Amino acid sequence: MIIYGHNHFKIKEIHPSELGLIDDDYHIEIRQKYFHIYWIPFFGLGKIWTIRRNGELYDLPEVYVQEIKKNNIKIRSPWYTYSLPLILLVGFLIFTGVEKFKDHQHEKLDMQYFTRDVQALYEEIEHVKSNEFITLENTEKTDSESTMYLKVEKVYADKILFTLIPGFFLEGSKTDLEECYNANKANLDTITISKKDLKSAVNNDYEAYRNYKYKGQTILNSNNPYRLSKIEKKFEPKIDVGQTFIDYKTIKIMLTNSSVGFKIVSIKNITNSIPWNTKLPLEVKAGTHSNPSFFMLENTEDEKFSFYGNQKYSAELKIVDDNGIEYSYFLNGEGNTNTITKQQ
Repeated sequence: MIIYGHNHFKIKEIHPSELGLIDDDYHIEIRQKYFHIYWIPFFGLGKIWTIRRNGELYDLPEVYVQEIKKNNIKIRSPWYTYSLPLILLVGFLIFTGVEKFKDHQHEKLDMQYFTRDVQALYEEIEHVKSNEFITLENTEKTDSESTMYLKVEKVYADKILFTLIPGFFLEGSKTDLEECYNANKANLDTITISKKDLKSAVNNDYEAYRNYKYKGQTILNSNNPYRLSKIEKKFEPKIDVGQTFIDYKTIKIMLTNSSVGFKIVSIKNITNSIPWNTKLPLEVKAGTHSNPSFFMLENTEDEKFSFYGNQKYSAELKIVDDNGIEYSYFLNGEGNTNTITKQQ
């Protein structure tokens, strides 16, 4: 419910002698009438002249009104007659100022992130690896079919040999990037691009980034302008747990790999002391999402080992993929339920 109404307050007190009137134990008050909302003055409704005698207010007699007019007394309304609009104005100015400050801080932080990301891309270009893809986005077309994917094949001191996968070709294959490359790499075009040209395709202009006005660079053998948007690792082992069998003496874990091949070079127990009988190094073939390869981890029965009373286990697997890159994976489980995750 909105509370509103009108009231008045004293803005000036005049002694009768100031107007040449007889002092008869009273004084004249000039009072401001105002309209209020929730008792906060909103706007003025004029002024009233009153007499205060013995703490009570009375209307000013007409004869006194004439004397006042002769003296040409003018009293302005005080500023706080309009307190509510002023409060709203001050509140609006504070809100606007705070929002501008927040916007400035956000833009400052965004610029820091932008600069950091640009430098990170420069570093990645300098140290790119053969299991990585570079994504080039066409700056004149926004559809995914116009995107170009560059698979790193060989890295030289100042240039890189790539295999080209056009976006439309990837879309038409109905597979992911790795499968498309593996299935078609013999028929795909290659191109050599200098690291300098790759860096030139990184947008390092914050204003162009913010306003979506980066024009791109024609770094491929065409007139299409491109922006280097990201470099991502692919062809990393993708290991998933299949079925697990466990009793009080033995465990058998079936796992799958849907990416680059690798070999397990060590298995180290973290909790429990499972006597793994996997012959190391264990070679695991490459696989795909639609056609993964399978391998088994199991233990040898040992009279000194049992899962009785403790079916929790975990182990670290050290592996080296076909590109010579090392990884650590952690196997964690209890009974038939387990997971395997890559250490970041």
